[in-house]
Amino acid sequence: MEDQPVILVADDNDEDRKIIADALREAGFSVMQAIDAGSARKVANEYEVSFAFIDHFMTPYDGVEFARFMAMDGKDIPMYLVTHEDDSDLLTECLRLGFLGLMKKPVDPQRVVSIVRHILSRLSRNQAD
Repeated sequence: MEDQPVILVADDNDEDRKIIADALREAGFSVMQAIDAGSARKVANEYEVSFAFIDHFMTPYDGVEFARFMAMDGKDIPMYLVTHEDDSDLLTECLRLGFLGLMKKPVDPQRVVSIVRHILSRLSRNQAD
């Protein structure tokens, strides 16, 4: 398991966070969890995080703040914003902030795993070139 990519799941809702984390663990990934963007930032700075699912609305710092923290810290982590919102302006904003996409809650655990596998596969192909 130590050789598996580390996936960060940040969500202040225990149930939502657990659904994503459990799906990823069952797929063989190593998962780190955080309850807000501040603790997620700490994880991202202490571990080599390969991918992150970040909740949009967390307190005191939200998903947008997490993206700003990563930019300030010089971290380029592939991330998806997870939200209840259904707003095209939010999608535009999250793409501008460096998120690769947006996932609407409630999440589909199979889609979570599929996204991570697809993105990590694409990144490993790009690194091999």
